[in-house]
Amino acid sequence: MKQHLLLPTLVLACGVTATAQSFQQLVDSRNGTGAYSSIFQIEAGAIGALAQGRDSSNIQRGLEDTISWDSRVYYRDEQFGSRRGSLEAYAGRDGIFAGFSDGKIIGDDTVTRFEFHARPWMFYRDGYYQADELRQNGFFKGSDYEGYVGFGREANDGLYIEFGPYYRKYDFKRSALTFPVGSYQLPEDYTAYGGRLYLEQRVVQMDRRRGVPQKGFVLTLIGEYELNDASRSFGTSTFQTTLPDVAYRARGRLEWYIPASDSATWEVFATGGMHDKKDRIQSIEGQKPLGNQWADVQLRLRFHLGQSFVITPFANVQFSRTLKQDGLGNTKDFFLGGGAEAYLHMTQSLSMHAWYSFVENENRPSVSIEEDLRGEHMFYVGMVLRLGASRR
Repeated sequence: MKQHLLLPTLVLACGVTATAQSFQQLVDSRNGTGAYSSIFQIEAGAIGALAQGRDSSNIQRGLEDTISWDSRVYYRDEQFGSRRGSLEAYAGRDGIFAGFSDGKIIGDDTVTRFEFHARPWMFYRDGYYQADELRQNGFFKGSDYEGYVGFGREANDGLYIEFGPYYRKYDFKRSALTFPVGSYQLPEDYTAYGGRLYLEQRVVQMDRRRGVPQKGFVLTLIGEYELNDASRSFGTSTFQTTLPDVAYRARGRLEWYIPASDSATWEVFATGGMHDKKDRIQSIEGQKPLGNQWADVQLRLRFHLGQSFVITPFANVQFSRTLKQDGLGNTKDFFLGGGAEAYLHMTQSLSMHAWYSFVENENRPSVSIEEDLRGEHMFYVGMVLRLGASRR
């Protein structure tokens, strides 16, 4: 009898791959499809980076062999409070997110959404590529905090439209990698505000046994119109710019699932964006490919081996359009990579999670929140604990 109960328990646990979240995914996605209507998920482990070489030039650019801790917490409740709205929260190395949505505040099928976004541990890399090496004009750290209110509704089957205002505060500080004051002038702290438009087409078929997407796609397109109060120029003594008074931006996210067999599914995960080259702060964020035009695409093949093991090898392509060292002209660079991600589901509440990733691009997310440390090779091993999980 116990063996018969264990199999469906492990099958339900496979839904962890659908509830694994990131800060940017929560900010960009509007109506996520997951296996659980409510869940509290804790993940903790060790994350590391390996650089291509240990010379002093690499160390001065933040490329080191290092291991750090990593953790994240995710909570979702689609029946929150007396109004039975949806509450979602996340905290991790990449940022902090809290959101509440309710379809009854205005009514008439309009969803009202309140969100708070924070990235307290951001690293900015104002630099240029030289023979595929990222050379710095100036590397520094910063943080930003944003409040957003959105109003959205379904236009037709699967198409969701949302628009709302936001207000964001930026702060910047020198880091151990920042050149001396006379060599690089940091941007000033400033505030920004504007409007954001979301268009999201969602046509996804879930695998009910495993709780993961099996077929279909989610395409999210985002446009921003932003004003700011920044006035001071920043950069090197030979290349300084000020932010434009008005900025227009566009970015997108695609999740595409193609069934290959009963136990295998192709996945295409893609993100990208574009904005004015004068919108320099957006171009030098270290958590994504650099430049005013960028893209990051993964082609993945998810295998379910038995009832408890999932492995997903993947290939990775990144594109960056960045300014040259003097700001005159630009370069276009492609970077190749690959890796694998795996889950071992031991019970419905406990899983092991591991991944390895290599990309030729030296601009990779820092593995530490204190220092800007990274490498072309990255790896992670951790445990996932799920509490109060309720299936849809």
